[in-house]
Order: sequence, then C-alpha cells, then structure tokens
Amino acid sequence: MINEEYKIWKKNAPFLYDLAITHELDWPSLTVQWLPQKEVSQQGDINIHKLILGTHTSDQADEYLMIAKARLPNEDVEVNVSSYNQNNTQPGGIGNAAGENRIEIEIKMAHEGEVNRAVYNPSKTNVIATRTVSGEVHLFDYTKHPTKPENNTPRPDMRLQGLKGDGYGLAWNVKNENIIGSVGYDNKICIWDIEDKQLGENHTLQPLNTIEYHKKNVEDIKFHVYHPEVFATCGDDKLVCIWDRRESMKQPKFNVNAHFGEIYSLDFSPFNEYLFLTGSEDQTIGFWDMRNPSKRIHTFEGHQDHVLKVEFSPYNVGIFSSTSADRRVIIWDISKCGAEIQNEDEQDGPAEMLFIHGGHRSKVNDFSWNQKDNLVCASVEENNILQIWQMAQNIYDDEDDEPLRNQLGQNKA
Repeated sequence: MINEEYKIWKKNAPFLYDLAITHELDWPSLTVQWLPQKEVSQQGDINIHKLILGTHTSDQADEYLMIAKARLPNEDVEVNVSSYNQNNTQPGGIGNAAGENRIEIEIKMAHEGEVNRAVYNPSKTNVIATRTVSGEVHLFDYTKHPTKPENNTPRPDMRLQGLKGDGYGLAWNVKNENIIGSVGYDNKICIWDIEDKQLGENHTLQPLNTIEYHKKNVEDIKFHVYHPEVFATCGDDKLVCIWDRRESMKQPKFNVNAHFGEIYSLDFSPFNEYLFLTGSEDQTIGFWDMRNPSKRIHTFEGHQDHVLKVEFSPYNVGIFSSTSADRRVIIWDISKCGAEIQNEDEQDGPAEMLFIHGGHRSKVNDFSWNQKDNLVCASVEENNILQIWQMAQNIYDDEDDEPLRNQLGQNKA
C-alpha cells in the first residue's frame, strides 16, 4: 500500500513541485533545520545552502551532529521539468536538469547518543544546541570543530545540565541570544543563560530556572517572538502553559487544556504577537489567541495520525506546516478558514489545506522552512530519507486568488 502510494506520488511529482529532491542518508535523522546562510555559485545558477542533521543509529554505530551542504537550482534560472527521471531519486529529482543538485555531509561532530533535536542560535548561527538522550543539552560551535572528528570522543563546547533522560523540546530565545530552554520526559522545564560564568567541570552549566508543573512528559518549548520573557510549553498532560519569567515560575501565567490527546508541538506566530498553534496526538491542529485562550479560534483537520510538529512560515503571513506520523507534511493557509469548497475540490480536503507533501514512506520526524528561498522546505523521515522540496508555483499562484498570491510573495524583512 505504502509503496503503491509512493509510486503514484513519483509519477505526479513533476506537476506538483518546482523542486523535489530525495537523498538517502546513512542513518535516520530525527532532526533537520536549514541554516540561514546562502551562497550563489560563480555561474549564478546554483544556490548553496546548509542544513543541520543528526544520526539515530539505535546503538549500531557512533552518533554524529552533522552539517550538510545542499546545492539547489537558482529559482531565477529556468529549469526544464521534462528532464526529471522518476527512477532516479538520490540525489536528484525535479529541478535537477543539469545534474547539479548534490547533498553532501560537510562536517561531522561526534555526539553522545542520538541527536534528538538540533537548533542553531538565531543570533550566533554558528552555535548549535542539541538535545541528548541523557537529558543534557550540548552546545557546539561548528566553525571550531574539524570537518571529521579526530576520534569519536564527543567534545561539546558546553554541557547544560538539569534534565534527566529522554526528551525533544529545545528552543533558543529569539530576542536574547544567551537564553535557551529545553524540556523532557522527567516532566521538567529548564532555562539556561549561557553567559553565566559559573561553569563546572567539563564545561557544565546549571539552569537559571527549573520548573516542575506538568504532570507528564513535557514535549515542546517555544519562546515568544516579540516578548523575550514569555515562553510556552506543552505536554502529554494535554496542557499548554504560557510562562512569563518576570513573574513566579511556580505557576504559568495561564494554561489551557487544549486537546483530547497528548500535545507534541506548538509555535508562536512571527507576525502576530497573540497567535499560536498546537499539534496533537488527536490528529488535529489548534489555532489560538492568547487574549482569549479558553476558546480555540479554529481546528485544522486533515492528518490521519499524530501531529508531531507545527511551524509557521517565517516569511508568509498565515501559512504554516504540520508533520505527522501519517507520512505527510501539510501546508495550510489560515486565510482560507471557513471558505466554501468548490465541488471538484471536495475530495482534496478542507479549503485551508493548501498542499500535501506525500513523498515520505515512513513517519516524518522533522521539518524546516528555508529562510532564504521562499517555500523551499526540508523534511526527514524514519527510513533514512531527507527530502528537499518546493510546491509548484501554479498551486498557489491562482488568478482567482489575489490575496493568497500577495501574501506568498511577501517576504519577511
């Protein structure tokens, strides 16, 4: 069934994508994030991007935090889609007319256990934080590490302690480059100030704040885009908690029993200080306003399994993504909520469902929006696969949909 769906996807891919590249990694990655830098080749036809990846070998091999280089076609250069070869998917695909697309691992840093999550510091993009299986958060300045480790002994630049055991939630403060938070399956929330000079042996650092409020696993943490002292957490107790570090850390500013199932992910809007999203085990996505958190604005339905991650587009107002255990990534358009569906489109889902990426054959572990190339995305799945893709322009560039075209054309400054 899954392989048949994949064959259908490959057959239709040239009509659905302006860019679609499948690359097989040596091991699965639980994490992916575009770094914000972009270079242009001397010929001007290739954009060179970098991605953060990690390994998950299930103790079968050494683990690594990795920086990958991706060579993608310049969107201003015309590509002949007819050159797409359905049978060649690694590397290659749509947008690979000249055979110039390559994904290669540029830097490997030895890591203690699998890399559950890896995120760069928005203010110091060479500094990457990783969530380990032991509970520690490790910091790496990848510019100070060799391209390949001299031996396989992990050498993080800093070890942030306070959590125990597994966990995935990890986030930098968008406004304060020294503040980072993580959560875990010990039901705790920890916040650190990496400028704290009280380092222990082996460059260890204790948390600035430790919070024990959630009654079950804490799954995710995000800092507010506009207010540096505000952050949110969510967990298996079905709660979303909004915290303010200027107030008591014993109780959240407010909490919401937000879903019927465990809550795995949340995200604040980069364009509106009041709006946020939640993704849940109950297969739905909640859309919320902090001014009235007791009432959900809208429920997005379309996934057939747990929603594992939600993420607003960094440049398009009202556009966000969701990833799921159902092997799908869905791109949503909030402005379409409540719109009438034409009869011929009924089978495609609700009006707000802009695009379904169906190229994965196993659970989608993570997703990232590219901040330099509009609507270019990266996603990783359990079966060692990294995909880089961009939906076809004709899908959103509809003459009858002027507001959407304007919105998708507006890049965030």
